[in-house]
Amino acid sequence: MQNYCYKKGVLPSVSNGAVLDRYNLEQLNPHTKIFEGVTGLVFRNCRLINCDLPADAVKESCTNYHVERCYHLHPDDGLTPEVDNCPHVVEVDTITIDGQVVDTVYHRQDKVVA
Repeated sequence: MQNYCYKKGVLPSVSNGAVLDRYNLEQLNPHTKIFEGVTGLVFRNCRLINCDLPADAVKESCTNYHVERCYHLHPDDGLTPEVDNCPHVVEVDTITIDGQVVDTVYHRQDKVVA
């Protein structure tokens, strides 16, 4: 098992036709291309979140989807800072005292994207 989570520039060197078993290749941003130009790859039991694989790659029992992460939920992951009322906000609570808004609480959620 190898862990290359969020390490686009540090992925393992692979040859055409390689079989990768139990690799965590999760990338920070959706639709990050990995192993461009390599053909015949087989991924088994791999974590491929946010990975765009070569067109002929084969996935066997892998986790593969794309998720847009919220900066506020993952402030240490190197994401671009977002405004408080960012697109990941799913609910807003305002705290009002004597008719004056004294605080706003934003509830956020990462979004699965196509």
